[in-house]
Amino acid sequence: MTVEIREAHEDDAVRVCKLFQTVYGDDYPFKGFYDPFWLKKAVFDDNTLFLIAESEGHLLATGSVMYDGGNDLVGELGRLVAAPTKRAAGAAGVLVTELLKRSEDRAQFLFGEVRTVHRGSQKLGEKGGCCPMGFAPMKYQFTRRESVVMMGRVTEDARQLRRNNPRVIPEAAHLAQTALSNLGFTSDVIVDDQSEGYPTEAVCQIERLTQEGLSPLLRIERGRVRGKEIFGKFSLLHGFFCIPDTTSHYLVARDGAAVLGAIGFTFDPIDKKIRVLEVIDFNDAVKGYLLAEMDRIAREEFGAFYQEVDVSAYSPQAQRTLQRLGFVPSAYCPAMVFADVERLDIVRMIKVNGAYDVGELRLLQGGQAMRSIVEKELEDRMIGLQISEVARHAQLFEDLPEGELHRLTRIGLRKNYPAQTTLIRQGQMPDRLYLLETGNADVLREGKIIGKITEGGIFGEMALLQKTARAADVILTEESTVVEFDLERLERMMQLYPRLGYAVMQNMARSLSEKLRQAND
Repeated sequence: MTVEIREAHEDDAVRVCKLFQTVYGDDYPFKGFYDPFWLKKAVFDDNTLFLIAESEGHLLATGSVMYDGGNDLVGELGRLVAAPTKRAAGAAGVLVTELLKRSEDRAQFLFGEVRTVHRGSQKLGEKGGCCPMGFAPMKYQFTRRESVVMMGRVTEDARQLRRNNPRVIPEAAHLAQTALSNLGFTSDVIVDDQSEGYPTEAVCQIERLTQEGLSPLLRIERGRVRGKEIFGKFSLLHGFFCIPDTTSHYLVARDGAAVLGAIGFTFDPIDKKIRVLEVIDFNDAVKGYLLAEMDRIAREEFGAFYQEVDVSAYSPQAQRTLQRLGFVPSAYCPAMVFADVERLDIVRMIKVNGAYDVGELRLLQGGQAMRSIVEKELEDRMIGLQISEVARHAQLFEDLPEGELHRLTRIGLRKNYPAQTTLIRQGQMPDRLYLLETGNADVLREGKIIGKITEGGIFGEMALLQKTARAADVILTEESTVVEFDLERLERMMQLYPRLGYAVMQNMARSLSEKLRQAND
């Protein structure tokens, strides 16, 4: 029997609803998808290619591509479902091939987020010429949180218009190089390790706005469109199934009556997901503060589990700002958006605000490679945030700006030790400075206890002033977690960044003064 691929008609809506219900059951969280009226609107939407596969009147599979409806010429492949039969699985492969073929003239950049609980969707993506670009852990809420692999395909026209030599922070470099290779590009990324990011301290008042539907920030920025660093206008829908999120939130930065900038984002209450739409600003300080306020509100007010931002691969400053706020690169998308007459690469950055548990994943080789890269950055970032939080409350690093704390986390090494471990031995030359995250320690001289160190205490810091032999032993009295800083690296950093060095030495002077006063008392 032959399989017919055709565009969906209005009277297909009920059958498509029933097919989704057969495959996903009654407990599927996006209840709106079972509404035939919504599907009928999709049939008549000029920005949606909605196909079905059938044989002798039997519906075997359905899928669609949504187009951005603007100048970016982006298409999202998704909403793919097949009846639970072997024959329908074959029809789904034919359907995907036809969707991609018909999209060649409408989408220069085509992507899809494929499920990881089985390999079927990944195989269909590969069959259609799509390649892995990233991994999004725990992005969607089904019966449990599910992860997806982001796959994409770039047309020859997009390749010709692509802007060369993106600049990315080191944390994004491995992901960028792998994605570029997967999609057949020569890796031309420049790794930028010097960008400090934008300041995130409060610089103005914030006004909150909420609106049904989307309001472009152009009317707020009054035409300032150059130098765009955040992109997000396209992915405004519920991932696979395209149910609109109609509520947008805006933070407007003001100095009295003057508007200094704004940020727009959406919140998906089903997935507990925040997605940034756009950021506009008139100076770097405002931009950093808006991003920091968005992050705070996402966590504290919305209880967001997952946050997502698409940032320009040519703005290491914006990438570093988000990285300092706890975001990590999760996907690299070559030639995804238009800017002026060129296509730009995008770094998708995410933040997971809950316990990390992806469960059992069934990944093809390309998806597994992406998972390993993203999870390595997530692991490093979580450790970095823990180090930063501990250092923030240590007297030696007290009152350091967020950016300086971030520098410390990059040279700190977090270790667990059993009780009775000797970290510092009397008479040895110093090479490390220690921060006790958890646990307790005794300070001994000639075998006698002369002091104690509790959680948050720093020891070994005198070596920053004088390179002489250690004057006492430090022995852990219980199982402890310790952050170690290599003295040479710390001293180099203090010389390279004088503000950091001045603040540390000022804090050390204050600490020594207090200790002398206590000794005198």
